[in-house]
Amino acid sequence: MSALIKYVDGGFNLSADDWQIAPRDAAPQTLPAGNWLYPLAVWQAHEKTIRAQNKRFGLWLAAETLPADLSKLKVQDFAAIALSFPKFADGRAYSLARLLRERLVYTGEIRAVGDVLPDQLLYMWRTGFTAWALREDQNADAALALLKNAAGQHMLRHAYQGAIIPPAPLFRRNATQTPLPNQTP
Repeated sequence: MSALIKYVDGGFNLSADDWQIAPRDAAPQTLPAGNWLYPLAVWQAHEKTIRAQNKRFGLWLAAETLPADLSKLKVQDFAAIALSFPKFADGRAYSLARLLRERLVYTGEIRAVGDVLPDQLLYMWRTGFTAWALREDQNADAALALLKNAAGQHMLRHAYQGAIIPPAPLFRRNATQTPLPNQTP
């Protein structure tokens, strides 16, 4: 299991990753025991079988997932939802995370997977991500230190637009409102 940065109980920590991404062509009943993130197509084809197995299940979404596809799901049923970044410059997963948090009121874990870089973690957190699986060539300890430092210095204090953290745009915040690291998305 690979290392994962998670935001839990008001703090950022390294954690073991106990989720695996199910192959697109796998039948859920043939997978070994464990926590599985199912691609949307697999979920749609095998939902009843997956639910009948009485275990935690998650969803893996490609960057090209449409918001209309998400609104058809009972997102609160998923223990985790992984959003894929096919390349670091592709920001569609940011929009999906914000949609999950704001419109669909998803309160579970949203994790970033794929081409995830340390300098993007704070911005991902602003849009609702709570877990990050970095690329294999990234140093998780250094990324965690960078994220803790950025959150600790309240680097979001002067973010102009509202997001999940902070929810109000700069012109609507009073001088004493600052986003704190223990705010939950």
